[in-house]
Amino acid sequence: MTRRKPDTGCIRPYRPVPPDFVEVFLRLGQSKEIEEHYRTNWRCVARWIELSGGDELRRRRAEVTGSKLHPTRRSRTARNYVLGLRLRTMRTPTFFDAELMEEVR
Repeated sequence: MTRRKPDTGCIRPYRPVPPDFVEVFLRLGQSKEIEEHYRTNWRCVARWIELSGGDELRRRRAEVTGSKLHPTRRSRTARNYVLGLRLRTMRTPTFFDAELMEEVR
């Protein structure tokens, strides 16, 4: 029995890129508004951006808004996780935690 390969929408795209996608993207950007406008999710919008020009389209959007491009920007949560800032300090186990811990000899 062959295992089914998971499809993220790139192998068999479910929805083609709408004809007015570039104009709407330049106006709204990659935001919740564009997802609501096309009634789709962020993965589909990201795929449409790549199919419509990718970095060139993002550069045009940056020119429209006047903002800088951030190709290597990561979310604050991911950055903190990588830097180890999300780790919690160890607390002394309570009586109930001690019952769950394995006995160490």
